[in-house]
Amino acid sequence: MFNIPEAKLPESLKDQNRLNVLFGPLRNRSVNPKDWGDKIVTWKSIIKIYCESTNIFSFTLASLNDVFVRHGRPPPCLGEVISDMIKNHEVEIMDVFLRKSSHSWGGWLTDVAIKRPLSWSYNTMKKTIFPATTNGQYVHLEVIKTKSEALLKLIPESLRNKVISLKDLTTILGPNIPNNENLKLLLHYLENQEKISTKTLTNHNELDTVLLKIGEGNSVAPITDIDVGIHTLEQNEKLISKHVESLEDEIDNCVEQAKIQLKKKHKQLAKSCLVKKHQLEKQLEKKANALHNVQNCLEQLKGTHTNAHVWEAYKNALDAFNTTYKETGLNEEAVDDTMLKLGDIMDQNEDVQAALARSPTGDDDTAALEQELEDLLKADLDDNQPPDDNSGVSDDLEKRFNMLKVDLPEIPDSSPEVSAQEAL
Repeated sequence: MFNIPEAKLPESLKDQNRLNVLFGPLRNRSVNPKDWGDKIVTWKSIIKIYCESTNIFSFTLASLNDVFVRHGRPPPCLGEVISDMIKNHEVEIMDVFLRKSSHSWGGWLTDVAIKRPLSWSYNTMKKTIFPATTNGQYVHLEVIKTKSEALLKLIPESLRNKVISLKDLTTILGPNIPNNENLKLLLHYLENQEKISTKTLTNHNELDTVLLKIGEGNSVAPITDIDVGIHTLEQNEKLISKHVESLEDEIDNCVEQAKIQLKKKHKQLAKSCLVKKHQLEKQLEKKANALHNVQNCLEQLKGTHTNAHVWEAYKNALDAFNTTYKETGLNEEAVDDTMLKLGDIMDQNEDVQAALARSPTGDDDTAALEQELEDLLKADLDDNQPPDDNSGVSDDLEKRFNMLKVDLPEIPDSSPEVSAQEAL
């Protein structure tokens, strides 16, 4: 029903009695404010579900009247519904939505102080005096926000912070994206939210080429001339590489055709194939040289991009050093002066410590006291020593041992002679 899938169909559209009320005339708000509010809120919900289900982000009153038809007639209250949505900032006029946000301070001040008040006054007066027009184009802001966030999640991480064309983006996302017009609305919303950065280039065929840079996190850097140069060289590298592959395939084909003609004894046709082969080889050499030059320029430009970041880091470090030295007054002369003062204060501290260690009575001669303590310790050691082993008792024992003498025979020099019988 109404191009809404059955699974997403709200309960209000499944009840016939409720449908009769929704497609009935809208009563005066002052007479029955509750009925007026319920019907407006219900139709808002139905329009939101319809836009989300069909990937329609903008609509007109006429287009809604063509969709929501029952018994041959549309609901008479859709004009009031759209007017209330405009009043509550649920939808926005297409011209207002497509107005670019100004990211610079000057543009922001002009936008806030001059443009927005004038635009608000005009739109407020317009909404007050004129109801929603039949052909006015309106953008559903909540649907745009939801679909934009979903689109951002579909973009691979490898494409973040890298310049790609709108055509490349549609190729990468494939069937997961809406049509080009709705896609531009989503990208415009993301740009106003500073999630992506865009730049439009006009080539020699006067065709607009939209370049995108998807940011990492909650911010994105603007597309610079270096980014454009890198993207252009990368695209040229791809085109030349494809042309080189095509020429190599044609050369191989000429060789095969020459062999076939030789087998058929058609020498002239074989020779013609070889002539074409030589011509293609000359073109291939030129294209290969061009490809080498493009690749060399691309590497040099990428190196320049990296060098620019390094130089920017150096400048930031220099500014930090200068700021620190300026705020703290740090310099060589100040450091030398501080070190001298530190040496003086350390010497003074040693003098203070020595003064605190001196005796308060002024008697610093402790040599006599030390000698007396040493004598006392020596006396204690002498008293605790055992008696000497060379006493009189020992001498008496030695004399007694000497007096004890035993007369024993001398030891013979040879063995005694013994006969065999005596031995037995």
